[in-house]
Amino acid sequence: MSATEITAHDVETAIRIGLAQLDLLRAEVKIEVLEEGSKGVLGIGSKPARVRLTPFVETVAAATAASAPAEASFNNQDDDDELDDDLPADDAEEIIIELEPETPPVAQALDAGSDSAGEEDDEEEGVTVEDVDLAAALAQGVLDRMDFAVSCTSRLVEAPGGEDYPSVWVDIQGTDAGKLLAHQCEALDALQIVIQTMWAHQTKSNLRLTIDADSYKSRREKRIQQMAERLAENVIESGRSFTMEPMPASERRLVHIALRDHPQVVTESHGEGSGRRITIKLK
Repeated sequence: MSATEITAHDVETAIRIGLAQLDLLRAEVKIEVLEEGSKGVLGIGSKPARVRLTPFVETVAAATAASAPAEASFNNQDDDDELDDDLPADDAEEIIIELEPETPPVAQALDAGSDSAGEEDDEEEGVTVEDVDLAAALAQGVLDRMDFAVSCTSRLVEAPGGEDYPSVWVDIQGTDAGKLLAHQCEALDALQIVIQTMWAHQTKSNLRLTIDADSYKSRREKRIQQMAERLAENVIESGRSFTMEPMPASERRLVHIALRDHPQVVTESHGEGSGRRITIKLK
């Protein structure tokens, strides 16, 4: 798959169009901004933005062929470091991981208050069936008042390997579910924050709550996990480590989990805030 150049009125729009054409995640491509673009004055002298998207397969091939050691970079959208890692280990500690082919999706959320996946209180493990059902009821109530033709169901999702706390997953299906995915899922993200806050207040639990629409997040989790597995294979074949560009904390967590038991590679997080990223390297 070759690189593609996209022109649009701004950089972010060009990137979204390019990703759609390539059918890839933002983390699976190297993004080069060729022209920032300009609005001009009253529309006079305006210039479109132009970007080049190179699939990471091409980037890895170029890095492997180079004589000097180099790290390939993969772009992903910035995000607040609010769900950080995702793993109880310290940033500097390497995590030995083993590849498991069918890793089930792990729920994640825009949990504005949580900074680690492993520091919740013991009471979280005692979430009841009523607590799980309440999450769906809250989402259904909000969407009914918005006249959305949808139905909400909820379930408790166990973490792989029993090494992490479970989470509550709310599935939204129906005619209007797709409306929540418009404009980079802004409506779904807002609903996530509202329902998480309401649910945590009523249940006194800090478990992560994920709101999904039309199985969008479930599919995305699988793609991220598959991407992590491919990157691990590239590291093994090339003998070179790879540093991914900044990713949302929830997606970094998925990469850690997908590779945590791999016998040949390790993952580690480094950086601060929205610049935090993951490096995958040989054990």
